[in-house]
Amino acid sequence: MRETNTAEGVLDELAQGCPLPPEDEVRDAYQPVEVYDEAGWPWPGAATGWWTGPDGVTACRLRLSGVATARWVLFDPDRIISRVQSGT
Repeated sequence: MRETNTAEGVLDELAQGCPLPPEDEVRDAYQPVEVYDEAGWPWPGAATGWWTGPDGVTACRLRLSGVATARWVLFDPDRIISRVQSGT
């Protein structure tokens, strides 16, 4: 339960000030990511949608493991890192 609350807090913090994009402009995707909290701890998750606003700001719909609801967050490449998927 504690980890879920902490993960919710990480999402809430990243979502601050993020506009909700128009649904018809969202690019659906599935990209595994690691999200780093303020203390530098990684949280596994996935970006499930992307949007770039008219001002060039990029946002992603982010879901963290153990959290029921995804949130739109401003993309921060220092804190949201794509995980490489291996394949053959």
